[in-house]
Amino acid sequence: MAYKSILVHLDQAERSAIRFDLALDLAKRQQASLNGYYATSMPYLVQQAGQHHKESRVACEEKADNAGVPFIWVEESKEMQQQTLTARLNYQSFFSDLTIIGQPGADAGSSGATPRDLPEKLILTSGHPVLCIPFAGNFKQVGKRTMIAWRSGRTSARALFDALPLLTQAETVHLLSFATNSAEAATNIITLKKLAGYLDQHGIKAATESRTIQGIGFGDALLNRVAEEGIDLLVAGGGLPSAPAPLASQVLKQMTVPVLMSS
Repeated sequence: MAYKSILVHLDQAERSAIRFDLALDLAKRQQASLNGYYATSMPYLVQQAGQHHKESRVACEEKADNAGVPFIWVEESKEMQQQTLTARLNYQSFFSDLTIIGQPGADAGSSGATPRDLPEKLILTSGHPVLCIPFAGNFKQVGKRTMIAWRSGRTSARALFDALPLLTQAETVHLLSFATNSAEAATNIITLKKLAGYLDQHGIKAATESRTIQGIGFGDALLNRVAEEGIDLLVAGGGLPSAPAPLASQVLKQMTVPVLMSS
């Protein structure tokens, strides 16, 4: 199992090139084609006429050629030109196995910048997994040390399944679930054991951990464990049918490592 087509969102932000490099490395490891889609919140004609748009295309094509990765520069669909950035990116995400975007930075919401709620909306509406790269930090690769935040339900199950191509290439996989009392902890231990067995059928060896917490929220506890374990990819369920789950929203705003979410 592997991703065959990966879409990376590019824009005028400084971190766009870093995002592309991570996407290129992932595409090479997955033997996938890489689709580069340049889109900003600016009107379509202004965006297309920009010098950075042209320079970005040339740089991406050169890097992909040097890496031996099939690359497609995705042109804007005529019927979508007048739509919002979120709608345009959502449309393009339908045609790839995985979409890679950046976490909105401090300028989110300003003219031409990424909308603050882009990750949440894309996760809820694209129907495909979304990998979000933090706006701060240096990441050479994604997915060598992976943590799966598990809470029994559809979105966690969806995220775990959608992450399988990455998990099969990971050096370590850590299954983590939180509980607030002993009864929940006992259930978690059973569930995590079954999940580890499921992953083992895919050739993935996973360590399991059920942690009982008090006096700290799930989101804070999760981000603490990510830091303690030196994780470079967090996998989590993204939301409810109509809105992001509270933990998902917190993680997307406070992430310190790349996060893959599905809903």
